[in-house]
Amino acid sequence: MMRRIDGDRLGRWSLRLDAAYCAVLGAAVALGAGQVTDVVALPSLLVAVVGVSVVLWAAGVWWMLSRLPIHQALRLVMAANVLAAITVGFASATAATALIVIAVLSVAIDIALFALSQAIALRALPTPG
Repeated sequence: MMRRIDGDRLGRWSLRLDAAYCAVLGAAVALGAGQVTDVVALPSLLVAVVGVSVVLWAAGVWWMLSRLPIHQALRLVMAANVLAAITVGFASATAATALIVIAVLSVAIDIALFALSQAIALRALPTPG
């Protein structure tokens, strides 16, 4: 027998994991901006700013999780993840080698999977009302 998905539980886990992923990835990108610039044709300052922005976004996701209704938090983060996945996917075109293109595209896929988990959680939640 298949159990029904608990949208609230899945949504909260998805947002927590998303925030943790963003915090770690953003910090790594910000701290390694010089090395990242060596493999993608983007200015080091831009890479560092993006990394810091992703860390700040992670803090925002944690804030949303604790302050906003779960429906609203999931919708906002899911929309941001869709935009981020598309942006990161396009950024892979600046990569120097095929291996780096694959690595950057895998990050885009990771982000898209977070959006998918948030969409599944939203569908499983009872409609607010």
